Amino acid sequence: MGTFILLPEASRPDYTNLLRNCNRRRQHQRPKDPTDTDFELDMAFINEKISSSFFRDEVRNGERRHLIFATDQQLQLLKKAKTWYIDGTFKVVRQPFYQLLSIHSFVRSGDDMKQLPLLFAVIVCV
Repeated sequence: MGTFILLPEASRPDYTNLLRNCNRRRQHQRPKDPTDTDFELDMAFINEKISSSFFRDEVRNGERRHLIFATDQQLQLLKKAKTWYIDGTFKVVRQPFYQLLSIHSFVRSGDDMKQLPLLFAVIVCV
């Protein structure tokens, strides 16, 4: 087994700096953020990094464009649900997007029941 040497706390890198450096590195692997609604989806990135079954479709209405995300299991849970709850969250998506819409339902697992987000839509409002 290897030997671990514990360094004094002052000599260890700051946790927030480590996170910032990791995010900076990952940013180079991600597609560029779109600046308008007329952009090509990077399906290779979606299939490799996210999962092709999570991205469902895009809906266009004139200049408006909405992206829909949900797994097969999430859609099955929505299908079985008696009641859906919809939440619109602003200021968590970047331009040109305007809103993250999520559809939730209560899901039971054994004796526990929790409300979970089961479908996500990134909304553009022009």
